[in-house]
Amino acid sequence: MAAVEAMGLRPLAAPMLRIEHFALSTGAFQPDVLVLTSAQAIPAINRPQWYHLPCYVVGNATGARARAAGFSHVIAATGTADDLLGLIRAHVPAGSRVLLAVGRGYGLEMAASLRTDGLRVLRRCVYAARGSQRLPGPARAALRAGRIAAVMLYSARTAEAFLAALDARLAPCLASVRAVVMSHGVAAVLAEGPRWRDVSVAERPDQAAMLACVEQAGRP
Repeated sequence: MAAVEAMGLRPLAAPMLRIEHFALSTGAFQPDVLVLTSAQAIPAINRPQWYHLPCYVVGNATGARARAAGFSHVIAATGTADDLLGLIRAHVPAGSRVLLAVGRGYGLEMAASLRTDGLRVLRRCVYAARGSQRLPGPARAALRAGRIAAVMLYSARTAEAFLAALDARLAPCLASVRAVVMSHGVAAVLAEGPRWRDVSVAERPDQAAMLACVEQAGRP
């Protein structure tokens, strides 16, 4: 929101996912390495006795939040979960104990891949994301009034929730709106829904590249 406002544009918040956090139980498992694909996992693993462990994450923003929480050895993959796997394979010795903290329904393929590489993986679901049933009132009003130039969608799950929250009156309004998305995977979700003015995919899967698209969409 602050970054959009700093460009001279008017941001409007419309949270589409509600996050429920879960307590983490690891039993006797003592990790050598922490792996998380979302900043939403940080509250669950935020234990001072783990601050010194290598903490592998996706994205510089998640890396910054992990450092702010107290983790001193954060390694951030710039891009996707596949990039994260590449980093882990290059730097984590076989036999290491890996705690993979993910959202419900995520991380199964990553855990299987890491185990194939000889790592001892404990996968734990530490949060769940549930789609909002309805767009916030200000967002609905702005769409109906034609005051929205662009909609930023960071993930396929967010895009699915956004489309599900549209009603018959709102869906046609997207014909004059540009979608700005993090990846081609998110764009594929939108292809199944109403028609947009166009869909801009960020050159890189990061916020700076998305903001560059937003700036183009928001100016005459």
